[in-house]
Amino acid sequence: MQLPISTMRYDITVPLLDGRVQIPDVELVPTRTGAMVFANVPALQSGDFGLWDLNMGYVLPAIEAGWDLIGLPLFIKRKPIYTFLFCRVDAGINSPKDLEGKRIGAASYPTSITIWAQGLLQYRHGVDISKLVWSVTNDKRAFPLHTSTPTVEAAAGEAKSPIDRLMAGEVDAIITDISDGKIYDMLEKSPDVKRLFPNYMEEDLKVYQETGLHAPMHQMVMSTKLDKEHPDLARQVVDAFEEAKQVSYMDTLNDRAGFSVMYQRERFVEQEKAWGDPWTYGVKNDRGTIDAFLAYNAEQGFTSKQLSIGDWLAESSLDT
Repeated sequence: MQLPISTMRYDITVPLLDGRVQIPDVELVPTRTGAMVFANVPALQSGDFGLWDLNMGYVLPAIEAGWDLIGLPLFIKRKPIYTFLFCRVDAGINSPKDLEGKRIGAASYPTSITIWAQGLLQYRHGVDISKLVWSVTNDKRAFPLHTSTPTVEAAAGEAKSPIDRLMAGEVDAIITDISDGKIYDMLEKSPDVKRLFPNYMEEDLKVYQETGLHAPMHQMVMSTKLDKEHPDLARQVVDAFEEAKQVSYMDTLNDRAGFSVMYQRERFVEQEKAWGDPWTYGVKNDRGTIDAFLAYNAEQGFTSKQLSIGDWLAESSLDT
């Protein structure tokens, strides 16, 4: 069987895409796909795809809307949340609670980052997230919001990135993905901007140690039609991704994963001592994360009710 799969550059998935790890009787066909959903995506709606790398902010609303997809417990891209919280020095924000009533810039709403950030702010820091004001650059939305709070508004004026709007004083804070080293450098050096959590790495590790959460950003989803035609395939895919991850770990421990980061093997060993394996797959290892995400989606109004794990994940993957 030829199985289309999103082209992914994550080190933990490369062994699957380069053929060192295989799924029995399956030929993977790397295919370019988009992770974001701002409008109808015909292939995802109709189930005319194979495996798709999707931002998790859209998965549960799409399932509730009847799109022909089902999730797999493969959280292939994760990012620590506190890394992405910056605020203006003059905004009077000295603690998470001070975000209440403030204007927060984001590229779009919702995304994985906004969902996880609101959950952490609410349950770990006592923030009343209904009092937040989200000001988004891209207000296109494929799925309805089922709550009127927090306030979500389109950014006024010319289109600017959340970072540019923060630097210009148009928003008080930002909670948005940053994938640009120059932008990090600009934010960290600006006298007008500070991190909400100066010790963000310690805070992210504390969250992981206390809750097991290393926040998933992207998830693999499968065509529901494909899942019905091949009910054992979901489990085989999960097993193959786990094997690929272990191969990538061995690449690092064998000092064959790359040389641009000096002492990469040693840094990996240090990470294992502090975090264990933060890139876990499967339901058993991620049950707390799965339950929290289902609850956050309902509480924050991205689904009309709290979906079940069976609504979200393919049946043959539930015992992984």
